[in-house]
This record gives sequence, structure tokens and C-alpha cells, in this order.
Amino acid sequence: MALYKVLKKFRDIETNEIYEKDQEIEMTVKRANEAIENLKKWDGKFLERIDNKKKEEGE
Repeated sequence: MALYKVLKKFRDIETNEIYEKDQEIEMTVKRANEAIENLKKWDGKFLERIDNKKKEEGE
């Protein structure tokens, strides 16, 4: 599982879960890539992967 930051509010078409801006979510890289591909028809980026090593160092 990888950690992602939500950049724009969206609804996951598989789970129907709504993700809010600035929320941090865990999902597989494969699922995240599917979501990113599905969201391309709207403007802008919706997900950004968070580097866990940098986050751990900052805490």
C-alpha cells in the first residue's frame, strides 16, 4: 500500500467513498493509477503520492 494526498475532492467509482481535499489515503499503486486514469477527463491532478521516508523523517 502507498500513501497519497488528495489534491481535489472526488468519489471513488469502485468504493463510492468520497475523498476530501488534503485528506491522506492509502491505496495500492495499481488502484491509484486506475483512479488517476479515470479522473483524467476532468482538469487538474487529484492524487499525489507521498514519500513515506520523507514523512517519517519529518515526524
